[in-house]
Amino acid sequence: MYSEAQLKALKEAYASGATTVRLSSGDQISYRSLQEMKEIIRTMEVSLATNKPRRRMGYTMRVNKGL
Repeated sequence: MYSEAQLKALKEAYASGATTVRLSSGDQISYRSLQEMKEIIRTMEVSLATNKPRRRMGYTMRVNKGL
């Protein structure tokens, strides 16, 4: 499972053109290419989006006869 902090660090590295990311835990990860990083970013975003609770949307219909 991924964290928002990991995703943020990866996006920042991708934006700067770096292929190495140092996480807040001190771990360092090197990627082969920016393309690989882009694919992992997509995977992380999908994973994080599916783990968030969904907001319920509902409608209430009220009818009044005018009496």
